[in-house]
Amino acid sequence: MAIVTLTGHLGSMGDVPRHVARTLGYRLANREIMLEAVDALGWSADDVEALDERTGGFGRQVLNALSAIGNAVGTSGFEASGLAHAYGRSYAEAAAAEMLPPDQRYIDALRAVMRGLADQGDVVLVGRGGQAILADRTDAVHVRVVCAPEERARRVAERDQITLDAATARVHDSDKQREAWHHKYLGIDYRSPYLYDLMVNTGRLPDTLAAAMIVETVRRLHAPELPDLPAHLIPPDE
Repeated sequence: MAIVTLTGHLGSMGDVPRHVARTLGYRLANREIMLEAVDALGWSADDVEALDERTGGFGRQVLNALSAIGNAVGTSGFEASGLAHAYGRSYAEAAAAEMLPPDQRYIDALRAVMRGLADQGDVVLVGRGGQAILADRTDAVHVRVVCAPEERARRVAERDQITLDAATARVHDSDKQREAWHHKYLGIDYRSPYLYDLMVNTGRLPDTLAAAMIVETVRRLHAPELPDLPAHLIPPDE
């Protein structure tokens, strides 16, 4: 049982999170599934069942974890000012706001959610400071996914159907916002290599190979019971 945290800039991740989760057989917790699970706190039983079907059983597990966290700290205040904002606010919105008491509830909620999911094990956590919040976990593999700004801008321009100049500006702004967010809430420079066990460059490696390197690192460190990867995808020993 292990945990994988993935941290990257806008336009760097590609399909790496999905490949890693699928190959390991782990659950994938990214911003989209977390937002949907937060919304599900007010859904009907049928809606929750549909969420669970779409997420291969993970939706209900996340929902149960969120509900337990809310019950432990007081659902009304936690949900209104912490839980719903923990994944709903963008890096820019959170980083730009003045540090006030609700911000402490915000980061408390985020820490509780991340730790709750980590306690369940076998999960890939994307973004939101997992490399810092779970830095004390000996069963975690922290990975930074990097890619040159020019390539990331090209990808964003293609994905969002905008000009390259607009995409370049968006990438630049996003980098500044993420740096500010990590400094404000976690007190770290998330660009530091010392926060990570592994760094992969998706500008030079295909997503499948980058994911294979992550999977092999997890297998060798924490999950020897996993089957070997195909020989052509196994990184060589030192």
